[in-house]
Amino acid sequence: MPTQPTFAGFAQVAPESSLSLPLINSCFDPHKSLKFNSKVELETTLAYELHTTRSGDNHVLAFNSCSPDYTTRFLNGEFNLVSSEGLHDVDFIATKVNSSFSINEVAVELFQQLGDDLKELENKHTHALLIITGSGLGGYRAILSALRLHHAIDVEESNGSKNTKRPICITFGCPLVGDESLQHAIAECPQWKYSFLNVVANKDPVATFFSLDTPYKPFGTFLFCTESGGHTAFEDQDSILLVLDKFTHEGNMQIYDYMNVLSSLRRKVLYRGVSELSESNSNLLRAGITLQLKEVGMLNDITNEEVGEMEKQTKLNIRKKSPYEPTKKLNEMKISLTYMEWYMTGQKRKDSGYYDGYKYPKTREEIVGQQEILKHQGRLNQYWKDIVVEKDRMPQKEGAKLRKRWLLGGNNYRRIVEPLDIAEYYKKGNINYIETNRSDHYKLIEKWFNEDKKELQSSEVKRNKAASLTEDSCFWAHVEEALISLKDLVKRGTNNAEKKLEEFEAYVMREIENFSVSPDIFLDGTSFMRWWNEYKAHKGTAAYASEFGRYMNNGSYNLYK
Repeated sequence: MPTQPTFAGFAQVAPESSLSLPLINSCFDPHKSLKFNSKVELETTLAYELHTTRSGDNHVLAFNSCSPDYTTRFLNGEFNLVSSEGLHDVDFIATKVNSSFSINEVAVELFQQLGDDLKELENKHTHALLIITGSGLGGYRAILSALRLHHAIDVEESNGSKNTKRPICITFGCPLVGDESLQHAIAECPQWKYSFLNVVANKDPVATFFSLDTPYKPFGTFLFCTESGGHTAFEDQDSILLVLDKFTHEGNMQIYDYMNVLSSLRRKVLYRGVSELSESNSNLLRAGITLQLKEVGMLNDITNEEVGEMEKQTKLNIRKKSPYEPTKKLNEMKISLTYMEWYMTGQKRKDSGYYDGYKYPKTREEIVGQQEILKHQGRLNQYWKDIVVEKDRMPQKEGAKLRKRWLLGGNNYRRIVEPLDIAEYYKKGNINYIETNRSDHYKLIEKWFNEDKKELQSSEVKRNKAASLTEDSCFWAHVEEALISLKDLVKRGTNNAEKKLEEFEAYVMREIENFSVSPDIFLDGTSFMRWWNEYKAHKGTAAYASEFGRYMNNGSYNLYK
């Protein structure tokens, strides 16, 4: 499975951030701003260096700080946001939902200067962990290079590769790079989003240049630190902007040196206890946020209302991330699906079967039952449409395919609920459901399930008894089209209708031979049996010349179970 390093631990309380300090420190040396621990591999241009780490297992791609001229122009506000439309150098970031975004023009310019120099280098590191780092505006190059490598890995995974490793991107003093659309594009891809760590010192003029009053939005985790060694981290985007806004750089226009900050941070050990909390901070979450702000000397700069808003947003984020929420929702949907199964079982006991019993309710009891089941049908449809949209946004194969539990549940949902959608569609006199009206979420669930089956084919046992639930959720759409073609044949005698009916015979026979249809299709009152009886009457003895005709005529279907 692909390796996905993240910085999720940083988003807790400040002491947790210390757990990953060795990784951050591996990017720095007391004798130079960007460093590595070995000279086993070294490639150098004016823009970057590549080194191995001390263990030799990982590589670090380090982008140097840009020239003082670039930094001065940046701090003078010479570079603005530009639209990604027409910028082919960054088109790997676009997604289905966020196809365009805005990005700082200096980021694009610096990235374009790299040309194709890094592509071969990146190709070597889709299967080995690469730490990409950059200081100051060099962080822009690091971020865009990391995103491009993520995109390359997405392509590999979509082609079936399972041993890829995601890059980690650590920037030091990098300003915000783009707008809300860029933030959303990256948020659509969790494997991208959680691989970015941005280290920001409180007196860095470049890193704090964009904040609350600008259109720029952050992504990833931000580790805020001070020269005294205080440090804390935030993932909540609104909290990040608020802290950036409160940090001051005292008019210093020099490129900030993070060596001293990290040296202090290494020596700093955090000890916090409840004795430091006032009664008003007895809420643990609020207390944690208060300690985070105190750690970087900002407690007096942020109001109680602002702390309350940070607490509120953190609670929302915790709920969104909770692994129990999706499971709880899936379990709720299973309850609705159980009601659908009960309804289906009840209809199967009648001559009309599940599909026709729903399409043509006869008694008041059946009508009431249908109205009740419509609520569960609507709830299930909305849930699975949302799930499929979420999974389809993820470009990598592992993300796009539903996890096994969800995939099996989705396939059962498709086979139970889609026939009812088909019944509603043809009840209104419509035609060509599969070609013109079938929802994309049904198509994708079926596609992903079939892909999953292909991977398991070697261990798959051939079915030798009838399916309890017809596997092709569009079976009844084929039946409806066969009824329409039969009417056309009887009325006009067209060759096209004749051909369609022969194809339908062959299709049904394949499904029977594979035990892929439920025995209830042969109940006397079903649309399928109505079609067969009308078709046999029209064809006469000629209908028995086909394999399907012989099967039906000699009553073999009565033994199908």
